Amino acid sequence: MGYRIDYQSVTESRKAKKRHHPLLILFICALAVLLLNTVLKEERALLLKIIFPGDAAVTAASLDNMLIQMKAGAPFLDAFRNFCRQVIAG
Repeated sequence: MGYRIDYQSVTESRKAKKRHHPLLILFICALAVLLLNTVLKEERALLLKIIFPGDAAVTAASLDNMLIQMKAGAPFLDAFRNFCRQVIAG
């Protein structure tokens, strides 16, 4: 008389645990944007000042230059590097 033992595969159980919920992530991001645009207007200005320090006009002009460079075919890394240099130079 023979017998057979079947084990569950370990890799199958790990794949089952790895669930991503893209709709949930999208909903959370949309909620964060909505919150920043409606409720936290003063904090939004502070956050933008932290992200883009210095003169806002210089930052906007540097961002326009970066977009023009990328449309002309420059690699993103080079365009971003030039953007950072222009913002730091003021």
